[in-house]
Amino acid sequence: MRRLLAFAACSLATPLFAASHTVNVGPGVSYSPATLTIALGDTVRFRNRGGLHNVVADDLSFRCARGCDGTGGNGAPSSDLWFVDIVFNQLGEVGYYCEQHGSPTDGMRGTIVVLPSTPVDLQSFTID
Repeated sequence: MRRLLAFAACSLATPLFAASHTVNVGPGVSYSPATLTIALGDTVRFRNRGGLHNVVADDLSFRCARGCDGTGGNGAPSSDLWFVDIVFNQLGEVGYYCEQHGSPTDGMRGTIVVLPSTPVDLQSFTID
């Protein structure tokens, strides 16, 4: 008789399996979806679908369009069909907006809600 331990992803500081999500930027003056709930460690791809836009965190932790400020890119509003991937490694709500069409409180803005990864219980079982 052998005893095996089933493998499962546990809630750790860095999740074992992170997901990818997309937020469309435009066309027009909106983000779609405007509110997105993700797990800790997930990636959000902001993709410009048309118009002069960027994405700026309310707390200024990122400012992105053709790349992000501070990482070799240019976060100024751009009408190029750009995309940028941002990994969210802190729990909570992250508000963001377009400098051209919004602000932290009005206009073209959205929210990412970052929740803890869902823990999975480890199970043991016996094989004859």
